[in-house]
Amino acid sequence: MMQQSNALTRLENILTEAVEKGDKAQASGYVLLIAMKLSPEPRNLVDFYELLNKATEETKRLKDISKLEIYLEAVDDLCKFSISTYLWGSKWELFSDYIAEKSVFILLNSLARDFHRQNPSILLEQEFLEKLSSKFKSLLRSTLSSDLSKELKSFLVERIEDILTAIRKYHIDGTEGLKKAAQPLVSDLVLQEHRLTDEDKRNPIYSGVIASIVALIQFVTPSNIFDLIGFFPDVSYWEPKFEDLAKGFEDMEQIIRETPTLQEAFEKASNMFKKQPQKSIIGREELKALPASKETMEATVDDEGNS
Repeated sequence: MMQQSNALTRLENILTEAVEKGDKAQASGYVLLIAMKLSPEPRNLVDFYELLNKATEETKRLKDISKLEIYLEAVDDLCKFSISTYLWGSKWELFSDYIAEKSVFILLNSLARDFHRQNPSILLEQEFLEKLSSKFKSLLRSTLSSDLSKELKSFLVERIEDILTAIRKYHIDGTEGLKKAAQPLVSDLVLQEHRLTDEDKRNPIYSGVIASIVALIQFVTPSNIFDLIGFFPDVSYWEPKFEDLAKGFEDMEQIIRETPTLQEAFEKASNMFKKQPQKSIIGREELKALPASKETMEATVDDEGNS
């Protein structure tokens, strides 16, 4: 199974790090932003609230979950507590006590697993994101200094900047944010390809940018990842390697150069990552949870008995 990438998991991971490393005498907002790898300024707390909203939306999207109303109420209570508590003025001890008392980790972990089963998406680690950001910053510089036509250059620059923004906001929007930033390029270019000049089409900057964005979309598409790793019982997750994606950049650029139209190139690319035999298997994922309250344990046992 792929390591999870959804708002519920990201929220759980942030709160886990905050509980493990946070100073209980510090302001809650300060501790949370440090855990989110953001500058500890009050204005940045909007990112934490946005993550809470996304976690709530994901909970509402769950289907066929026993007693979902109870889970929704618990997530809603977490949101209300976060909003009603002045995070920049209240001590982290207050928030961490709430997390322990309400068994928040068990709640988020359970919901995240259910959401991942219904809406799978791979997790990209920080080192991967840094390399990805470096790649697209280089593409941005090359595009800005290229001799592409003004209209095409403006279009590609906008798409590259969208992806760089999605990388910066990965702690909030996750892999889904990357896909949403990259996917419009495919449909837009297929529709507008006939308007491009031959000079633009032959420009290596054009094929390099298109190849990189299409390869990124292919890499983070769950169906391709499942085909790549196959079915391995009891395997915790597949770890995406940037080297695999970098090879995909090269392969996709070659496909674009050898294929008459982008539509045909995209169709050829659909199986690109299925052909890579390399698998990286990581050990079991540990459940991050504080001891559950008596009420939560009873509810969990009851749910398992009814499932």
